[in-house]
Amino acid sequence: MDTITEQKKISLRNVDKIFTSDKGEVQALKGLSLDVEDGEFLAIVGASGCGKSTLLNLVAGFDQATCGDVLLDGDPVTGITPECNMIFQQYALFPWKTVQENVEFGLKMQRVAKGERKERAHRFIDLVGLNGFEASFPHQLSGGMKQRVSIARSMASNPKVMLLDEPFAALDAMTRQVLQEQLVRIYEKHRKTIIFITHSIDEALLLSSRIAVMTARPGRIAQEIVNALPHPRNADVQLSNRYVELKRMIWDSVQAEVLKSMEVETQ
Repeated sequence: MDTITEQKKISLRNVDKIFTSDKGEVQALKGLSLDVEDGEFLAIVGASGCGKSTLLNLVAGFDQATCGDVLLDGDPVTGITPECNMIFQQYALFPWKTVQENVEFGLKMQRVAKGERKERAHRFIDLVGLNGFEASFPHQLSGGMKQRVSIARSMASNPKVMLLDEPFAALDAMTRQVLQEQLVRIYEKHRKTIIFITHSIDEALLLSSRIAVMTARPGRIAQEIVNALPHPRNADVQLSNRYVELKRMIWDSVQAEVLKSMEVETQ
C-alpha cells in the first residue's frame, strides 16, 4: 500500500457498489475514489439517488463495497467500528432513556467507569446547550433538541470520524441555521474528521472545509472544491462575494448532474 494512502484518515479507491434484487441490478457507485484528511470537514452534495448515503454506509461499515477499497487510517473497513459514529436524519434516540442516559450509552458500551461516564456526558450536554434537560425524555424535546442529543452522544464517545447523513433536513429553517452554527463551533473546537451529506449548497458552504460534488448514478466524484471561507462561520458569511462565487460554481456542477439524472429516468 502506498504511503500517501496510509496518511489519509479515510480513503476510497475505485469503489463500485452494486445492489441486486428480484428486479435486477442497480449500480449505485462506479469507480469512486476519494480521500479525507484527518481533521477535515467534508461535505458531499449531489442529485437524489447519486449514492451519497451509500458512500457513507460503506465508510461506517454498515455495508461492503462490491469491489474497490474503503480504508480507515490505511486499514480496510470490514464492519461497524466505534471509531466511526453515524448521525442520521431521524434522531435514533432510545425513547425510554433520558438525555443523560442517551448520551452515556456509547460510553457504557465502551465500559467507561460510571463517574467518568457522567462527567463526559455532562460536558457534551453542556457543549450542545442542553443543560437542565438531562432528566428529560426524547418525547419531551423538540426536533432540534433531539438532534443536539444525537450530536452530544456521538461526541462523548470520542470517535475518530463523525458521519452525518442529512441530520438537519427535517428541521425548520431557523432551527437548522442555529444547529449549523453550533456544529461549526463544535468543529472549530474539537477538529473531528467529519463527512456530512446534504442536499443544501448553503449548508455545505457554511459547514465544510471542502465540498465534493457527486455525479448522477452511478455515483463518482465529479468535482472537489476547497472551501476557504473565513471563520468563525455564521449567517454573515453568506453575504460575501466569495460565498456567492462558490455557490454559483457548485450549483453549476450539481445542476448538470441533476439534469443527467433526469434524462436517465426518462429513458
